[in-house]
Amino acid sequence: MNNRFLDIYRIVMEYEGGYVNHPNDPGGETYKGISRRAHPNWKGWQLIDQKKPVPEQLVQEFYYNNYWLRLRSDEMPYPVGEYLFDFGVNAGISRAVITVQRALNIKADGVLGPVTIGAIQKQDPQKLMYELLKDRVGYYTTITMQNSRFQVFFLGWIRRTIEVFDRLMTKQKK
Repeated sequence: MNNRFLDIYRIVMEYEGGYVNHPNDPGGETYKGISRRAHPNWKGWQLIDQKKPVPEQLVQEFYYNNYWLRLRSDEMPYPVGEYLFDFGVNAGISRAVITVQRALNIKADGVLGPVTIGAIQKQDPQKLMYELLKDRVGYYTTITMQNSRFQVFFLGWIRRTIEVFDRLMTKQKK
């Protein structure tokens, strides 16, 4: 695990919290953002069921392997890789990939292959970040308008989207 990953991981964990089982969350039962429904075989669930503490290393390894590496964030310029990682954690990898593909005006198929990575690398990172910010806000607005059970999460999603954007962009300027 490298410093880029560890820096954004710490930020993401500020938003993911601990154990949650909100009735309006389609992810169902989660621990630090890890959905039991989507990841029933994650080793942390055994510890949680036994009411034992989950080592932070186990959570870090999960996010590194299942999000950072799958999103190929190291191959993207800073802060684009970090922002897509955060969005992938919150909305799913496929949604994050489709969103960046739409922002780049390339085929939005949800596949993160050489065409998408190449287009990301050629784009001005700052310009792409503003497109991603706009598209993330649009995505959360659309799904909330389509499904009223998401209203309880809407302001938190928007706050996270803007705060993570601001933190990444501020660090970039230093």
